Amino acid sequence: MVRERNSRPQQKRDPLDSVTLYEILYALVAMDGREAALFGNYGPYAREAFRRSLAGESFPELWFEIPLAGDPWLDLHALVSYEDVAGTQASFSGQEGVYANAIEWFAAQSPHAVRQLALSYDTSAQDVDHPAVQLLVNSDDIAAPIGFLQAVGQLDATEPYRTFVESMPHPWYACYVGVFPRREEADGQDWVRVECIVGDQLQHAYANSAEGLIEHLTRVGLQGICQDAVEGIRAFARTPFPLELQFNVGKDGKALPVVSASVRFQPKDWMDGQRREHIDHLFRWIQKQGMADNRWELLADTLFAKSVTRGGKSAVLSCFPAFVKLRWRKGEPPCAKAYLMGMAPTTNKDDE
Repeated sequence: MVRERNSRPQQKRDPLDSVTLYEILYALVAMDGREAALFGNYGPYAREAFRRSLAGESFPELWFEIPLAGDPWLDLHALVSYEDVAGTQASFSGQEGVYANAIEWFAAQSPHAVRQLALSYDTSAQDVDHPAVQLLVNSDDIAAPIGFLQAVGQLDATEPYRTFVESMPHPWYACYVGVFPRREEADGQDWVRVECIVGDQLQHAYANSAEGLIEHLTRVGLQGICQDAVEGIRAFARTPFPLELQFNVGKDGKALPVVSASVRFQPKDWMDGQRREHIDHLFRWIQKQGMADNRWELLADTLFAKSVTRGGKSAVLSCFPAFVKLRWRKGEPPCAKAYLMGMAPTTNKDDE
C-alpha cells in the first residue's frame, strides 16, 4: 500500500490506558444514583486531577474522599507506589515544581523507608493546580520524612516534625507526613500534617479509659481538648478496626487545635457478618451524633471487583470503603468523611 506523501502512521492507542480505566472505575462507583448522592458535580475535576497525577505505566491507588453530611462533594487522592517508579526518571504527567522534586526524590529512596507518594486534591474547591503532597513510610526512621520535607522545600518544618515525633507516646507510629501549600497560604501559617497509628495496646487502653488518651493528646501539644473529641476517639477505639490519629503540627512542633480520628476497613470487613455489624453500629453512632445523614448506607454498594479485558490486556477494577474519619477543629462543628479506595492493576493476557 502506498501512503500519501504527508500521511503519518498513527500510534496505536493502549485499549486499557490509565485514563480509560479511571473512567470505567469511576462509572462503576458512581452508578445507581451514587454520583449525585456521594460526589455531587465534582467528577470532571477529579478526572482532570487523576490525569495530572499519572507517573509511569502503573495505575495509582485512588482514594475518593466524600462528606457524610451536607452538600455532596468529592476530593481525590492519587498514590504512587515506590515499586512503580523506583530507580526511574519519574515525573507526574501534569504537575511540576515542588511535585517534580518530590517524585524525583521518592524514586531514589529505599523500599525499606518509603511506601507511597500521594497527591491530594481539593477538587471540591475546583482546584487541580495545588495538590497537597504526602509521603507514606515503611518504618519509624525519621530520616525519610525529614528528607521528604527538604525535597519539597519545607526546610523550616524539619525540626518541628522531629520535635513532634519525639514527643509522641510509645508505640505511636507516624505513618505519613504531608504538606498542603494551598491551605497553608489560606491559614496564614505553615504546618505539616502527621498521621499516627496508635497500635493495638494503646487502642485498647483508650477504649477503656479517657485518662491516658487525654494525657497523650496533651503530650503532643493539643490544647483545649473538647469532651466530644475524646468520646469520639474512644468510640473508634472500641471497634475492632485499627485506629489512627491525625494532627496539624505548627512551627513549635506542637499540635494545632485540630485533631482527626479514623479507622481503617478491609474488603472482608464488609462481607463478614459480625464485622459488618460493627461497621453499621459505628455509622449509626456517627449519624446519631449529627455528623452524618443516611448516605453512609450507600457505602457498601461501592464494594466490587470486576475484570475488564480489551486488546490483549486485562485489569481487575476494584473499590471498597476503606476509611471513616471524624475531625474536630476549635470553633467549628465536628464533621465526618469517608474514603473509598479504588484500584485497577493491569496485566498482559500473555503474562497470565
